[in-house]
Amino acid sequence: MAKQPPACPICGRRSSEAYRPFCTPRCQEVDLGRWLTGVYRVPGPPAELDDDPPPSSDAA
Repeated sequence: MAKQPPACPICGRRSSEAYRPFCTPRCQEVDLGRWLTGVYRVPGPPAELDDDPPPSSDAA
């Protein structure tokens, strides 16, 4: 019995060897877009904030 490829994490269809683990280039791009827009996040400690604010560009 042949093992079925895993489902695409975006749409749930059968993944393609050429675009693994996705089924199409479109699903690859949807996933990339989610990373770039912050939908997906890797948990971690909060970022340290500087005590001093950035310099103002209004100084003349």
